Amino acid sequence: MLETYNDKYYKIEMINGIEIIMMAPPFLNHNVVKDNVLHIFRSHLKNNICRPYGDNVKVVLEENSYVIPDFFVVCDKSKRQRDGIHGAPDLIVEVLSPSTEKIDRGEKRDLYQRVGVKEYWIIEPNKRVIEVYLLKSNVYVLDAVYRIPAEYESIEDKEKEPLEFEVDSFRGLSVQLCDVFEDVVTD
Repeated sequence: MLETYNDKYYKIEMINGIEIIMMAPPFLNHNVVKDNVLHIFRSHLKNNICRPYGDNVKVVLEENSYVIPDFFVVCDKSKRQRDGIHGAPDLIVEVLSPSTEKIDRGEKRDLYQRVGVKEYWIIEPNKRVIEVYLLKSNVYVLDAVYRIPAEYESIEDKEKEPLEFEVDSFRGLSVQLCDVFEDVVTD
């Protein structure tokens, strides 16, 4: 849930009964990538029972655990309630920021695994990398790492082979890396 302090917004999450306060504002690339992912899924899932959600939606996973993922998809309508989502989404995406990387790779990953989120992506916008974890026998397995190679002068480099992958949880949805990382500012 979003709270204010000294006229600044920050995000409060709870994992295993411990409050986690995210006070660092997201960087430009963080917001660009999560908006791009939302657009990709929203276009594909139009008129579908599955619904994509962007940031600022509370997801209650256990009695003492709720999070506000950067992006997620829920296909079970019964999990949708006025105050947020109650139960594990089908897919969760976290876009890394320096202040959240440890939690996204640690406590959140463990929580998502424990409650049965089928697919979990960790996206590093500055490195233009997507890690895809799939739940197999109740354990996350790194299925693949997708990256835009350094030799690409820009992600719009049309002379090279397109970089894309099919989303495991949503057959028929092919994601192009250039769409995920469109407008990301590189150093």
